[in-house]
Amino acid sequence: MSRPALLAFFGHHKCASTWVHNIVDMACADAGWRRDYLYDEEQFGGDLAGHVRRNRLDWISYVNADAKHLEGLPDFRGMHLVRDPRDILVSAYFSHLHSHPTHAWPELVPHREALSKLDKDDGLMLEMEFSARFLSQMESWDYDRDDVIEVKQEVFTKDPYRGFLEVFAFMGVLDETHYNKQRWLPYLLRSAVNITNRLSKGVQPLRLPFDTIPGERVLGMVYDNRFEKLTKGRDRGEEDVKSHYRKGEPGDWVNHWNERHVAAFKERWNDLLLRLGYETDPDWTLEGFRAAREQRLAAATR
Repeated sequence: MSRPALLAFFGHHKCASTWVHNIVDMACADAGWRRDYLYDEEQFGGDLAGHVRRNRLDWISYVNADAKHLEGLPDFRGMHLVRDPRDILVSAYFSHLHSHPTHAWPELVPHREALSKLDKDDGLMLEMEFSARFLSQMESWDYDRDDVIEVKQEVFTKDPYRGFLEVFAFMGVLDETHYNKQRWLPYLLRSAVNITNRLSKGVQPLRLPFDTIPGERVLGMVYDNRFEKLTKGRDRGEEDVKSHYRKGEPGDWVNHWNERHVAAFKERWNDLLLRLGYETDPDWTLEGFRAAREQRLAAATR
């Protein structure tokens, strides 16, 4: 399969977008692919297809993906990453309270101020209102596209090496053949030309794009962006509420919600949760989730 006209990562707020794009960015630098990181429709004037054409983009990381903007895009293959909506809301609460940059998001400033005046329980309720737009984008997504591979963050981050190999293979840009010493030297020289082109912002015009990336190189990029390195030695599950990479542990919502949060969430987002497969029973409970998690942990340690 030849490389399509466009490659894409479609994500949503608090769904590992920065981490994924960091790896994508390294791949695009090596391969000489023009890429863009898009988080707001104002960046492309509401015309994503036109933005891609005008800038001759090879890859877009559209991290607050709204399905309505996919119309008119050239032939593409992409990945779409989702996360348990309950974890999204908890992650958003801590991020919006402590760590998320505000320079490109003026609406976050008064929201952060409001959160700072509330205790955690009330703050989480307010966060459900503020982050509703992000869950709405997940709700309106078409999950049956043949040109997009659907990925759950909980699975993807558990084995990111396998995950990125599968994604790049789906996109048709993974070179699975072995790279011996004789093959690595031409690759490194050619990628150096591409990286120099990017660093010079086109002043050095020579660019030698690849169609594929060696699997070994993909694995190295993932290793360079492992959780322990990004957090300067902190293990997954070890929390730092002021870090962009706060905890890295799925199911953390259950440690922060009470019945009030569950009731409010079910009233608006239960159908989305069931559609994504994070629950199978519409009458799920905090106690039921905790019990199921304990059973999984016990089975894993046998």
